[in-house]
Amino acid sequence: MAFDDLQPWLIPAAPDLVRLAWEAADEAGAAEVRIWPECRKGGIGFGDLPPFLPWRGTENGRHHLVLLQPREVGALVPGARPAGLPGGWLEDLDLASLARPLARHPAFPGGASVHVVHLPGGATARVRTAGDSAPGLVAEVLRRLSGLPDWDIA
Repeated sequence: MAFDDLQPWLIPAAPDLVRLAWEAADEAGAAEVRIWPECRKGGIGFGDLPPFLPWRGTENGRHHLVLLQPREVGALVPGARPAGLPGGWLEDLDLASLARPLARHPAFPGGASVHVVHLPGGATARVRTAGDSAPGLVAEVLRRLSGLPDWDIA
């Protein structure tokens, strides 16, 4: 499958992600918002994690947003030394609070699925998804970033 529109996503300044987070929380019936995504250092910041590198694309007419940790992507470069991330960060991630506002961003008419990718080593990726699964699209992002042709997506 071709992913001609797959590209890094430069987050627009408007609308404000905090406003989107509150709107998404209201829509979901959440009583409070304690953590939300924010534009930080050219990526998507969330809590204490370093900013995520965002990629966007469509598959079967649906929008998808793929979020990766640059520290882990850097490990795919020969000789690179990635700084460590907290153990269990993917499992501990409040995916709903991260994904709800991003999924409703006006850059994604009709909404978007959000995929958070962890690269534990080699050509293996672990993915948590809010919305529709898109392992082929996630694998294509990883191929473009790493040059490795085959990825095991779990």
